[in-house]
Amino acid sequence: MNVEQVDLAELTSALEGAFAGQAVEGAVVGRTRLRDGVASHLGCSSLEAEQLVDTLVSRGFVRLERTPEGAELWRFSPAH
Repeated sequence: MNVEQVDLAELTSALEGAFAGQAVEGAVVGRTRLRDGVASHLGCSSLEAEQLVDTLVSRGFVRLERTPEGAELWRFSPAH
């Protein structure tokens, strides 16, 4: 798989749909769930999925936010 050719907006939308109604919490646990979701959706390796999660985060498609209560939640922005 060529991770450079993945449509990041489409991937973000797919992740948002896959996790609809579920909070993706925690910096480490949440990121692991995102990686596993990417690997499942694309049928790629965990390493490729981790690279894609890194890219999604660095380009602002997915971000980790802290709530006023202190919880860390992953948010999706497919159309940014």
